Amino acid sequence: MPGSTTSVFSEAGDFGAALRDEGCLGLLVTGAGEFRAWLTRVALHSLRLSAAEEHLSRTALVDVPAGMMLVALARGRAFAPFWGGVRLGADEIITLGAGQRLHMRTDGPCRWGSIWRRPRIWLATATR
Repeated sequence: MPGSTTSVFSEAGDFGAALRDEGCLGLLVTGAGEFRAWLTRVALHSLRLSAAEEHLSRTALVDVPAGMMLVALARGRAFAPFWGGVRLGADEIITLGAGQRLHMRTDGPCRWGSIWRRPRIWLATATR
């Protein structure tokens, strides 16, 4: 069902729970200080868009569920996230297919976005 939400978090555990819909299996904050994060989601019929901003460094394990595809991107040039140990540039995206797992790490303040989609399967029939 289409809809949208924006949430503000002051507890890492609550943010981690909200990120379960983003494929997050676990979240560990590694930076010291007051935790703050924002998460905005827009759900359409076959597409879900998310935008997040975080203020402490952390690591998370992301698992793409069966039947889904993830496109992740950095929002802005500074403070981009690391996916599988590689910093995602402002002009780059990463795609993950169903069943793939990867660690996502931040080194402090970070802004990122994600697009979740059920990929279409096209079946071609051979003609003789």
